[in-house]
Amino acid sequence: MDAQKNARKLSRRDFVKGAAFAGAGLVVAACTPPQPAGPAAGAATQAPTTAPSSGGKVSIRFVTNHGSSDVPLFQKVIENFKAKAPDITIEHLDLAGNEFYDSINSQGAAKALPDVWYTRTFDVPVYASKGWTISMEDLVQKDSAEVNVDDFWPAEVAQMRYQGKLYALPYDFSNIGIYFNKTAFDKDNVPLPPASWKWEDLANLATKFVKQDSKGKYSAWGLIMYTWNWVFMGLLYGWGGKVFSDDLSTCVINSKENVDCFKWFVDQRNKGLYPEAGSMPEGVDPFAAGLAPMAFQGSWATTFMRDTIKDKFEFDCTAMPLSPTGKSCINAAGGAWGIAANSKNVDAAWTWTKFLTSTESTNVLISDPLRSIPGRKSSAKKWDTVAAQGGLPPKNVTVFSKQMETANAAPYPSYWQAFGNAWSNMIDPLLNGTSKDEPEAVLAQFQDEVNRQAKKQS
Repeated sequence: MDAQKNARKLSRRDFVKGAAFAGAGLVVAACTPPQPAGPAAGAATQAPTTAPSSGGKVSIRFVTNHGSSDVPLFQKVIENFKAKAPDITIEHLDLAGNEFYDSINSQGAAKALPDVWYTRTFDVPVYASKGWTISMEDLVQKDSAEVNVDDFWPAEVAQMRYQGKLYALPYDFSNIGIYFNKTAFDKDNVPLPPASWKWEDLANLATKFVKQDSKGKYSAWGLIMYTWNWVFMGLLYGWGGKVFSDDLSTCVINSKENVDCFKWFVDQRNKGLYPEAGSMPEGVDPFAAGLAPMAFQGSWATTFMRDTIKDKFEFDCTAMPLSPTGKSCINAAGGAWGIAANSKNVDAAWTWTKFLTSTESTNVLISDPLRSIPGRKSSAKKWDTVAAQGGLPPKNVTVFSKQMETANAAPYPSYWQAFGNAWSNMIDPLLNGTSKDEPEAVLAQFQDEVNRQAKKQS
């Protein structure tokens, strides 16, 4: 059965047009999103379910943020769903990069969100606090046997809650490892990265690939380093620091431990461990293009790596290095699915969300292609089986599931977007070299700015 016959593909024009139903105020609303609602609105009950359209058929707008390699997987799940729920049509659209967040934020402000959309666990409290998503607590309790929250990773469940209630169901749960170009290591007779190591060990290996001219300009580096905020929090935890207070009310990032962590990475960047911003060509993945022998990359990257690298070189992965004191530097976050408070068909949206997050669907989306760590423990069994079969790189892909046991999986605050904006403006420049300010000064300013924004939202 052709999935395209069962699910109308939602175009970008249709998606944006959907927001127009909110009226001409959309442009203003998108530029100036409303202040987050208080506790009562944040824990709003679900929108009333309207009667199905003529003939009992309903359409659900479904938006993902995954890329072209994963679209066929979602189409397969939609095809499977159609066989069980023929009266519900899934209109699927995958939006890449910033276009996704721009569209979600605009349509959230306009109360014209898709019925079901991808919400990362660090976005769950943000959307819930704004009243954009419904609490699933009653729905989950009603269908507890079918949904089975005990089958979800406890740390991810904690991240999908807001004010004690569940606002999403899981897709995956991700962490970071080190991918390496085995061909490059073998060519230069450099020992392969070990199964367990510290950041200093990685730096020592990386220097064997670093090249610098007589004027001090680097032309080759040892590591492609990404400074994603939720990921880098794991490094801060490993160095013994904290990011938020225990009740999540304030940011407490300005500490000696965190300053020491940032200083280490800035110093290593100055030694050529990883490139400064603008040093690599645009439009290509530098690791897949063979421009660096190692990459700081996620458990979700396996299908992308395979599709991009193909047979250019052999590659594998290993664990994230430990901190100088031997602590885990892994922070976990996950993908999840939320239901819009403006949905006119909550019952159908819930039926789709349950199927989308079932073990059967999770196997299709995550475990069969080894895309990341599945959000269901029952699907992780299939993931381990597929991984053990081998045949496709990276051979050591099971390192990601093993790392989950020691991950620092902390809940995220409702002011996460403000935290992220401040990170992009202040922390990223510190780490990538576009700012020459000292870590002590940057962290003090960053903490003050985040807490100022958090106070505005309270």
